[in-house]
Amino acid sequence: MTIISVSKDNLTNELEAWRVPMNYAVIFLSKNTDKGGRVLLHPFFFNDTDHMTSPRHWLAANAALWCAAYREAETRESQIEALASIRAMFYAAGALGQGEITTLIQNWWGNTFELHQVPAPNYSAACPQNLRLN
Repeated sequence: MTIISVSKDNLTNELEAWRVPMNYAVIFLSKNTDKGGRVLLHPFFFNDTDHMTSPRHWLAANAALWCAAYREAETRESQIEALASIRAMFYAAGALGQGEITTLIQNWWGNTFELHQVPAPNYSAACPQNLRLN
């Protein structure tokens, strides 16, 4: 097993694309490990700040990380793992009333459909057949 990591340059670009403010991006990066140009996901990452409490920005930072992970995935398993994490961000954002983040993830999902061939976040990329509810 390896620690999930992404290129720091790719993550920085994703953080900008997701409009994560610089102060949140700096804190997000500092709470993970920066090693050899890669950002390694901390095993117990959480926001323990008293003043950086915007759910929008934390969800966007995490979505940026998982989109970078998907972009860098070299195996089908890594792609599925990243898609599952993006799905989790989608549903967490929806549950927290963060419509902007759910919309951004929906747009990302639609724009990357040709790559992953998963029609929507409620479909599994891991199962050869999806459950049909009648």
